[in-house]
Amino acid sequence: MPRIVIAGGGIAGLEALVALREHLGADARIDLLEASTQLIERQHAVTEPFDAVGPRRVELTRIANDHDAHLRPDRLASVAAAERSVRMVRGETLAYDALLVAVGARPDIAVPGALTFAGPRDVVAYTRLLDDIDAGRVGRVAFALPTAVTWALPLYELALMTAEHVRATGKQDVGLVVVTPEHRPLDAFGERIASHIWSLMAERGIALHTDAVPLRSGPGGLVVEHGETVQVDRIVSLPRLGGPWIDGLPHDEQGFIPTDEHGAVLGAEAVWAAGDATAFPIKQGGLAAQQADAAAASIAAFLGADVAPVPFRPVLRGLLLDPRGPRFLDATRGDLPATPPWWPPTKVAAPRLGRYLAHVSRPDEGSAADQIDVGEVLLALAERHAARGERDVALRCFDAAEQVRGSLPEDAALRRAELAGARSAR
Repeated sequence: MPRIVIAGGGIAGLEALVALREHLGADARIDLLEASTQLIERQHAVTEPFDAVGPRRVELTRIANDHDAHLRPDRLASVAAAERSVRMVRGETLAYDALLVAVGARPDIAVPGALTFAGPRDVVAYTRLLDDIDAGRVGRVAFALPTAVTWALPLYELALMTAEHVRATGKQDVGLVVVTPEHRPLDAFGERIASHIWSLMAERGIALHTDAVPLRSGPGGLVVEHGETVQVDRIVSLPRLGGPWIDGLPHDEQGFIPTDEHGAVLGAEAVWAAGDATAFPIKQGGLAAQQADAAAASIAAFLGADVAPVPFRPVLRGLLLDPRGPRFLDATRGDLPATPPWWPPTKVAAPRLGRYLAHVSRPDEGSAADQIDVGEVLLALAERHAARGERDVALRCFDAAEQVRGSLPEDAALRRAELAGARSAR
């Protein structure tokens, strides 16, 4: 039985774990290396300073057990690709037939003097900033996107949530500004979505300084490259990400791992990589999941499974946590649809892991509810399509809701039976 080692228990590593079990069944041993005890959905950390539900936490032991994997509470230290073995931080050596490296990247300060928001650990600092705004000690805040950061969505979410907080507290003299090197806000999603975001920011009273590179905090505010200082009291920024610098694996000048379109590490046989650890420039959970799916299919084929490798063809998707209602972003579309363009409609578009988490993380099992109740969304969509006479789509939504929830409410079950009977009568 071949042994697969997955180094990293984040979105990429766990998406690959689920995919590999789907491809290989029980015909492989899988070891998961991760020092953390929980999967923390850090993408929701931006809501926590605003008294919203924070990041959901799921025990890694459960995820590993559900997918017949051996969880090793350790981290990857080095790789001996020629011998097909890895050494872990605690000194243990482990042989493999296939290795997937999904260890993530290393956050660092990008704008000196700014409050760097990198996730749950920075919630307390941001809460203090909100307290200072409420007390009148801070009257103007800049949200500064470093030029090295390619995934800007969390910064815009913080700006929108802060604007809503200011509005709710009745403050009239607080100014918020986003300073970004982008030509348009959220430029990665294309011109049409950027136009929508620009209008959204203007509607909330958030100023935008585009084509501006933030450098550091200085006298009077935020120093920008080749421009006048932006007059603010405080600065919020995102971290710059550096590569993991794994000993024994090739890397670029920043420590990121180069891969081909199937996730195979260039120059290292039987080694694949996915997620933020790779040299792919946009660091985002949904893209990490797409990389993981491509790598898992390639690994399964490498080990002899009847699986056709599918190359990584990135589709940029994201969920903007607007306090007035979530907005789905898809680079292949030009609007901000209320209907989610992927399933389940979670913050990170990780199809296999998302379906699994939607099934296991129900509130009645004691875990924190996700920002979006997938089952309720599906039931609402089913009713919407039924009202429009779109029976087939409505039935698919009811079926999906049953799969996510485990069972349908009585009224929904009756409605589905009614629609199924009407379809049969045709």
